[in-house]
Amino acid sequence: MTQYRVSIVFIGSSHRADVEVNADECESSDDIMLELPINGRVIKSFGSSYLEAYQKLRDRLLGFGYGMECCGSLINAVQSGMMAQSPKVYLVTLGNQARLDDIVGIWDKCDISDFPDTAAQNAFTEQWFESLKK
Repeated sequence: MTQYRVSIVFIGSSHRADVEVNADECESSDDIMLELPINGRVIKSFGSSYLEAYQKLRDRLLGFGYGMECCGSLINAVQSGMMAQSPKVYLVTLGNQARLDDIVGIWDKCDISDFPDTAAQNAFTEQWFESLKK
């Protein structure tokens, strides 16, 4: 099990807190399991890729009014299939191919003021793919 220390922000008041997220691979499959203890409960998520598990956890936190100040929460965070079992993503720019120097950790702290959900992040990813065809 790997632990990540992350900063969450209560979006309504901008109050911040540091929390620990536990990450592990499920024994019965290659799925990634994430756990976040918060306010006396444990929020869990599972996904076939690290980003998918992160997105599910992030969306659940957004439902409670919390955003994670992590690179994985940025609208332009994209994970390639080769990175699926790692906590790494590309931070892509419209019209540009992803490069090695665009790789960051999902849990890396970042300045973020807008907290998109998975639908918005996936829409940006599609927009990015389309921008590469031009």
